[in-house]
Amino acid sequence: MALKINISKNDQAALNHLLMGSGYKPQNRKFHCTLGFINKMIPEEELTSFGDVIVREMQKEVSKIKPLYEVDAAQFLFGHIIAFTPSVATGGILNEMHRWLSNKVVELSEKRWVIDEKYVPHMTLWRTRHLDTRFEKLKLLATKHPVYNLTEAAFVPFRLMINE
Repeated sequence: MALKINISKNDQAALNHLLMGSGYKPQNRKFHCTLGFINKMIPEEELTSFGDVIVREMQKEVSKIKPLYEVDAAQFLFGHIIAFTPSVATGGILNEMHRWLSNKVVELSEKRWVIDEKYVPHMTLWRTRHLDTRFEKLKLLATKHPVYNLTEAAFVPFRLMINE
């Protein structure tokens, strides 16, 4: 399960405008900052109920903190994604939120599940294996709208795929 905070609706549009200005196609998916992953497969019968509970708790924190995602740079990460990495200040806030979330997952799951402790929060923009000139333009344009409002907690379930 991925646990994330979506950026605001207005910032979704601004980010798509930035991507189009760099030559990338606009995205329909919600741009977000993933705070962490629960790597252990959560049983199907508990997946939605646990996701709903943890998202309610995350939303309380998001509403209290009102985090901003200040961009440090556009970077090519893990050999397959283009992402905005956070500024030092934003990184500190996100790391604190990651620790809080880690404790909350352990508490709410009664120690059955944990957050991947090595995960570093970032904002994925585009998936690719090969960079081109659009990336250089994106790096330059990233400074035109460098701060995004993180407003809506959410989760993305991972389900075990069974080959028949």
